[in-house]
Amino acid sequence: MKILNSILSNINLLVPLFLTILLTFISVLPYFPHDLSNIAPLLGIITVIFWIVNKPDLMSWSSVLLVGLLYDVLLGLHIGTSCLSLLIVRYTIIKLLLKFDDSSTLYTFIYVLIGLSVWLLVVVFLRSLIQLEFFNYLDVCFQFLLSVAVSPIIIFINKFFLNQLKI
Repeated sequence: MKILNSILSNINLLVPLFLTILLTFISVLPYFPHDLSNIAPLLGIITVIFWIVNKPDLMSWSSVLLVGLLYDVLLGLHIGTSCLSLLIVRYTIIKLLLKFDDSSTLYTFIYVLIGLSVWLLVVVFLRSLIQLEFFNYLDVCFQFLLSVAVSPIIIFINKFFLNQLKI
């Protein structure tokens, strides 16, 4: 009985990871036409950045690696591309948080902008380096703009869950 109580009392620590995985699956669902499927918003990445900004202890390095690996598998990227990108994003945001320790909604949105920019730059660089060919950068720009447009909704959804956790 003690083990069950321990598991149930700590299940709220896994909410950020489960929410990130859920939004990652939602972002790769085929709701865009076939030719436009590579411009879907990066819902999982926005969620990872939100939890890194607001509760970095709940979105640990291992959780970031797991989400990055999931993104690589689901998007068909080379294994390790998203993992490395998310690790660089987490490191960058943690270093920025040491200087500016404010996690209001506006600052969270700014951190999401920075994190999305870093993630897309690293992914584009690694894909160009690995494949030795260029691809359509307009798709990447549109994906960034679409992700930025959707990010306030995702931030408020995550804020709701953050307020419900009471940690």
